[in-house]
Amino acid sequence: MGCSNNAPSTNENARTNDDARWNIIFVLGSPGGGKGTQCDKIKAKYKIFHYSCGELLRQAVKENNKEAELINKYMKEGKIVPARITCELQKKCMEKNEKEYKAFLCDGFPRNEENLKFFFEVMGKDVKVLCTLFLTCPEDVCIERIQKRGGGRVDDNVETIKKRFKSLKEETVPTVNKLKGYGPVYEIKANQTIDEVFKDIDEKLKDLLTTK
Repeated sequence: MGCSNNAPSTNENARTNDDARWNIIFVLGSPGGGKGTQCDKIKAKYKIFHYSCGELLRQAVKENNKEAELINKYMKEGKIVPARITCELQKKCMEKNEKEYKAFLCDGFPRNEENLKFFFEVMGKDVKVLCTLFLTCPEDVCIERIQKRGGGRVDDNVETIKKRFKSLKEETVPTVNKLKGYGPVYEIKANQTIDEVFKDIDEKLKDLLTTK
């Protein structure tokens, strides 16, 4: 979707902060593009903690978090949940797991420029961005995949999926381009087999992460 594989970095603090509290890999891409599947394969090989922002939000709804009603409303409508809420959940997750992990796989964030701006305003001094993985896949393939998985998620219906693709094109792609200022952005073609996609990803990560 027009993203360079080797983007120069301009945000030196986020890129070169070797004493950062948390090292981050952002994973973004098409709904149904296999982000969760690939994150599972990454964490199986490398010492990295994986969290899905979507799962953090769904768990907050399930636990009747104070923002549960608002979160559910945004997700049903295929809209991006306010950055304040998502960043609060991420920070709690990293604080909970930082004794065991220094590197975190951030799945499904930042999806728009508000997300990006808020994230670095709140946690910029504590993070170093290792890279961004951007998994792209044609819309028709993704819709077919999502319909097959049948997970009963509130946002797994054709109408909402199409809204999510619209958001991807209008909000996430420009955000991914801005992420070039924080480190390398790697566009990965996700309409391959699972193992082929992982091979492409692993080639990018093998010099960044410690294997188990």
